[in-house]
Amino acid sequence: MRRLRGHHLICLRFFKGEGYSREFSENIWRILKNDRIEVIFGADDVCIKCPHLENDVCKYSDNSEENVTELDQMAYRLLEIYPDSTVSWENIREKIPEIMKVWKEFACSDCDWKNVCESNEEWKRY
Repeated sequence: MRRLRGHHLICLRFFKGEGYSREFSENIWRILKNDRIEVIFGADDVCIKCPHLENDVCKYSDNSEENVTELDQMAYRLLEIYPDSTVSWENIREKIPEIMKVWKEFACSDCDWKNVCESNEEWKRY
């Protein structure tokens, strides 16, 4: 079972392996192969391979830790899934269509990886 934070439950749905280091991408592909997910708060199994993680804090930019925490909180609310619960990728996939309009408005407009998602045909459907 893999451990994932809120926004990764949504964003990994559209992961294609572009824009990341090989090691980081390989870690995500391994995560996606596991169907059971433990939902957590804070740095997760994706973050552990990120070069911007320092002492369990995201240092991507000045406000990144606050920003990802805000994304996580919104993802928990939209998905109605909270830390200390266990879910499956199938459960997440079922909820994506009903939440994507709100998620795109909230999270995607100023995301640095938006161009990668915009090239994903599934992402375009929402």
